[in-house]
Amino acid sequence: MSFDLAVWPEASTVTAEEATRKYFALTALEPGALPAGPRAVAFHRELTARYPEPSALPDSPWSAEVTVLGDAVLMSMGCSTPGVVVAFVRELAERHGFVLYDPRDGAVYSPPALRGEPAVVLSACDGSRVENPGAARIEAALARLSAGNWFVVLDRGDHYVQVGFGERAATRRGWFALEHREGLPHRHFRAEVAERSRIVRAFTGFATGDDSWRLEFDWQRTNF
Repeated sequence: MSFDLAVWPEASTVTAEEATRKYFALTALEPGALPAGPRAVAFHRELTARYPEPSALPDSPWSAEVTVLGDAVLMSMGCSTPGVVVAFVRELAERHGFVLYDPRDGAVYSPPALRGEPAVVLSACDGSRVENPGAARIEAALARLSAGNWFVVLDRGDHYVQVGFGERAATRRGWFALEHREGLPHRHFRAEVAERSRIVRAFTGFATGDDSWRLEFDWQRTNF
């Protein structure tokens, strides 16, 4: 088995949905369908100098040749590939000013130049992480809440909304513990909620900057 990564430049931050559409449009193309751009060529040269392709190294970490399509670079590697290879790809993407996309869970990693405003980041107990998720991605993450995958967090800098499910979140079995923090620790609030649909409205409202969701709950201040 293998997993894939892709990098390309963007002029502004992109949502997970936008990155997914672009990625699948790229993978639908034949190699050589787009002339290689100089930024992608430079990335490819530095990447393969550190980790050569299968044609140059029998035990290459890549499961196929690294593909350059226009300004994008597509990579495929084995599931046993050392984590240092993935870490190097991410470091290299940041240095070249590229967005890094991981199609396994729709994760988008923006380069430093696109981080002027804090990105909204969706993360969960199962290890998934998505920058600037759309409503569908948020709802899907919340639908997966269970006794095993018991929390989801959506944060923007030091402001966040998070939810825990069931007894592990110190609430009733089958209920949700919804919390939000507005910067400082003393601005941390909690509410216990029975309906998943209300949790979805809170998360999507936070993501879009619509604060009306805060009026829906009986908040209690949480002290640390």
